[in-house]
Amino acid sequence: MKRFVSLCLVAVVAFVVFGRATCGKPKPAGVRPVQVMKIKDNVYYHNVSITYGDGKYYTINGGNEDWSVLNIYDKKGRFLDSYDVGLDGRTVFYHPDDELLYVKTCGSELYTVDPEDGEAEIDLEYIFDDENSSPAYSPDGEYVYELIDGEVRVVESFLGEEEGAFDLALYGEEHGYKHAIAASDKFLFTWDEDAEVFVHDLEGEFVTKFKLPKTGFGFSLSWCNGMLWIAEDADAGDDSGDGYWYGYRLDGLE
Repeated sequence: MKRFVSLCLVAVVAFVVFGRATCGKPKPAGVRPVQVMKIKDNVYYHNVSITYGDGKYYTINGGNEDWSVLNIYDKKGRFLDSYDVGLDGRTVFYHPDDELLYVKTCGSELYTVDPEDGEAEIDLEYIFDDENSSPAYSPDGEYVYELIDGEVRVVESFLGEEEGAFDLALYGEEHGYKHAIAASDKFLFTWDEDAEVFVHDLEGEFVTKFKLPKTGFGFSLSWCNGMLWIAEDADAGDDSGDGYWYGYRLDGLE
């Protein structure tokens, strides 16, 4: 009996010691995306980006600057207004400091758009390195993250000066998916054509991955109002058509 107890104690100690030694850094629990919002978004060509500010959602399309719309919705996703802004969009962001919308187009330029009248003006030239990139603003508007072939450029938003760069472990490799990145206040998100989302911290260290319940248009990956967003694309051409934005709360990611 004593021998049996001794062997049990040895086994327990061994489990504790070697278990701790091999576990390493604890991994986050599984992430569960929960759909919170759905917005029908009528556009020309493609649904590329969504942002939120002042109690409203703003979307912009991409694919053709001659057929360009900025759509505005209330906080429940009900349509309010639309402007022809003449921009082939890739990213739209509502900046909390000056209450303007910032639009990255197909090219290297950054534009501002007044949400009150839709007037667009060029803000910075040659700020981006890839004409098709769909960059992410940090929620406070301080930084822009541009994804190019797995490398993330960190750019100071108002001056357009590069602050640094780092590589990501995982990202999409197909057109659209390899260009899109989204940012929360703690994480960077990339994805692929199978709706697999890859999560990194703000220094580029891999954190976890999870799968969304539906696929979407590659460029559309966005973060706003505490949710990760993707769009089922209208792919509509000059006649316009309906795309759909889906906003997900990410349970288990803190």
